[in-house]
Amino acid sequence: YLGVNKIGENNVIYSIDDAGNKYQLTGLETNSWRPRRNTQVRKIAFIRSSGGQNHIYTMNEDGSGVTKITNSVPINGFNSDFVGFSWNASGSEIIYPSFDKLYKINNNGSGLTQIYKTPTGKFISECDWSNDGTKIALKVNDVSGYNVEIYIIDTSGNVLNQVLSGYKGAASGLNFSVTGQKLLYSRDVSEYENQNYRRLDS
Repeated sequence: YLGVNKIGENNVIYSIDDAGNKYQLTGLETNSWRPRRNTQVRKIAFIRSSGGQNHIYTMNEDGSGVTKITNSVPINGFNSDFVGFSWNASGSEIIYPSFDKLYKINNNGSGLTQIYKTPTGKFISECDWSNDGTKIALKVNDVSGYNVEIYIIDTSGNVLNQVLSGYKGAASGLNFSVTGQKLLYSRDVSEYENQNYRRLDS
């Protein structure tokens, strides 16, 4: 299991085994969060603050071999605490948002390509790539994190299905099932909205 604890001013990534043993993977001197493991390449991708920007890095499962993946286009959104990215199944590529655009990049930092731009200017906050690589789920929202839409696109950027729209409140946690026929997400059914992005009944 992977988890994040805030220690002082920084987030620190840990791994935890079935016996409850906890292993620190990132240092206290850096701000690192949103770990995403890929079992095929045995790497963990994560977000780290770097020079006033947030970038995606990878590391080995023991925390060694830290490599910066993004450079010219950092990962961005309405709030860095709620922005996510996704591996493809093989671990060769990562997709990630930068405001209203979705990018694809190779796991060595090469091949940066824009694959989608929202037609309304809404920010992309989360994405998930289906196991077969044919579909991408997106969660988009306004600059406050609300007016959420969740929809499915293909890898050419064509919208295939609308999953959620027309509700107030926060939503998050996109995750395709293995078959790609179901999409898991959470929604605050209280439809509460405030400037701190607080949820009451997710």
